[in-house]
Amino acid sequence: MFEWNFGPQIQIYYLVACWTLLAVIAMYALTRTPFGRMCNAVRDNPERAQFVGYDPHVIRYLAFCFAGFFAGVAGALAAINFEIANSAYLGAAESGVVLFATYIGGVEFFIGPIVGAIFVTYFSLVLSDLTAVWQLYFGLFFIGIVMFAPGGITGLLMNHRPLIRAGTLVTVLRAYLVALVPTLTLIAGLILTIEIVVQHTVNAGEDPHTKAFGVHFNAASPLIWLLAMGLIIGGFGVARRTWTRVANAWDEALITAREKGFHA
Repeated sequence: MFEWNFGPQIQIYYLVACWTLLAVIAMYALTRTPFGRMCNAVRDNPERAQFVGYDPHVIRYLAFCFAGFFAGVAGALAAINFEIANSAYLGAAESGVVLFATYIGGVEFFIGPIVGAIFVTYFSLVLSDLTAVWQLYFGLFFIGIVMFAPGGITGLLMNHRPLIRAGTLVTVLRAYLVALVPTLTLIAGLILTIEIVVQHTVNAGEDPHTKAFGVHFNAASPLIWLLAMGLIIGGFGVARRTWTRVANAWDEALITAREKGFHA
């Protein structure tokens, strides 16, 4: 049609972009309907939704049908893009990545899963070039999000809205900058420890000289173990104090924002 055969990558790109935009608009419009509101209600409190006269099983069934429709659109676009479709698309790994992206981005806001998908894709591509055990870091990052930021990336960012409106964000940003250095030190120690353990377990018997995240080191050297332990202990000790200051700065900034009439 119109000399488009969807062979060149540029044509496939615009085809996928067009359908993605239409699907996003349709999904957003669906969330603004009474049915979309009831989906949120059933997700948050199915018992209360049932008390007001809605059957949670019917709501979930219809939501599942709509989800299947949009998943079918995505599957068709994937088949055109990769020119192959097999059982791997229905496996646990593929479904797990989708769930990871959703919860990392945040389920409380519509744009959350989109942000999560972009982040997970970029995160995976970058880490796979830096280390052989990038899936482990991906899982640890997901655990960290669930433990310390259950609202996901978008929820964490949206929590700063009242601070921006009240003009108290600068106080929190200063505390962030102070906590950044020891936190990065702690993360560097954890990464170094993981890479050393991987070298002695997964790659046992191979040359102890290895490379991870662009840094060459000897995994058999006692000094590298001491360095890793020093980074972890020192970084954790200082980071714990600095993040206490971050919490205090958050409390002060939120109190000021609420006094000015700005709430989350």
